Amino acid sequence: MIIDYSQIDSIYNLGGKITNLFKIKEFFNIPKWFIITDNNFDLNELNENYISIINSDFYICRSSMNNEDSYNISYAWLFDSIEWKYSSNLLKNDVEEVFDSINNSFLDEYEEKVLWKRVENRKMNVLVQEFIIWEISWVYFSEYSWDRLVEYIKWTNQFLVDWIVKSNKLILDKNYDEISHEKNIQYKFIWENLDIFIFDELNNWLSDENKDKLIKELKRLKTYFNFEIDVEWTIKDWELFILQVRPITK
Repeated sequence: MIIDYSQIDSIYNLGGKITNLFKIKEFFNIPKWFIITDNNFDLNELNENYISIINSDFYICRSSMNNEDSYNISYAWLFDSIEWKYSSNLLKNDVEEVFDSINNSFLDEYEEKVLWKRVENRKMNVLVQEFIIWEISWVYFSEYSWDRLVEYIKWTNQFLVDWIVKSNKLILDKNYDEISHEKNIQYKFIWENLDIFIFDELNNWLSDENKDKLIKELKRLKTYFNFEIDVEWTIKDWELFILQVRPITK
């Protein structure tokens, strides 16, 4: 079944990623999206939904397995998350790949390590989101040591994942007042035979205006959940988007 959020009358079994976004969909700026609840979807229906709901050049397919991004277990890095430029066949293949990632051979080992048992009746759902080509983006942790941590970078987060650059770090106290703002130094690497400089003194970090906007929304977001949150966010064209919200797994 392919559904958008206006059609949901129950969020049971759709996974933490979808459930948490569902809670804030009316109150925060989030990318356009819809959900696929089983892998026997109709290709025409898939593309009709994409064109009518998302209608963007780029998309990202994310997993939302039942129990994923829950308070007790995150499943971080175990499932596929795929972004690409839209075409009918590519979207179909990427949705299928995310569904197939439930067959990850490390799942049993991971669940037994974290939960001391295997989860029965695993069910995968796929979230198809508009992919925001951001200017500044990354994560926020509402609980970091005794404070709050915002990590971010200009351009693609893949640079962080690949350990090419370090993130900028904004540390706030529990009242959201700034403690420190660590701005990364210049990094350089070769990508497809081109010299790329990540560092830009003028716009590599959050402006005061964007920083105030982010902090304001993080304060507001925390009031919607009864747990400490890990937030993936991005800023494009002066707009702040909330991409994901999950509990900080204990």
